[in-house]
Amino acid sequence: MNYDRPQELLKPVKRRFITLTFVVALALELLPLPQGSNRWLPDFVALLILYWSVNQPRRIGIGMAFGIGLLADVVSTSMFGQHALAYSVGAYLILLRQQQLVMFNLGQQTLVILVLMMLIQLLMAVARWSVGASLPGLGYFLPALIGALLWPLLTKLMLLPYRSERH
Repeated sequence: MNYDRPQELLKPVKRRFITLTFVVALALELLPLPQGSNRWLPDFVALLILYWSVNQPRRIGIGMAFGIGLLADVVSTSMFGQHALAYSVGAYLILLRQQQLVMFNLGQQTLVILVLMMLIQLLMAVARWSVGASLPGLGYFLPALIGALLWPLLTKLMLLPYRSERH
């Protein structure tokens, strides 16, 4: 199976599978990780919102991104609304050019995802800054870079159910 073929990404996906991916991503937020691991761990929920907005835009849009963002705020015990705002903006920007993005190869998509992941991180930092938190350093954007580097792997993992159906 060629993972760069856009036709493979446009097949319908069961809602249960989409829901399961978000449950797993939100559960990752609850894992007790060693101190400092959040400096490099990407925002898996944001990655999934971007992924599903590109590949299933009728199922995951701005409203769903907002709702999932509110859940992420509750799960991560962060400022209420920061994830919702950032995820909604990310989904909106994806949906503006979704038809073009599905035609991009994985390398081109990775660059777009890098910019969007950095924008999501920036929006969350500005939201926290607006209520008195200090602005983070450049190391704050390392998870966005790692998330973008994981984009091709995420895409291939999400295509595994397609692969098992065909054989």
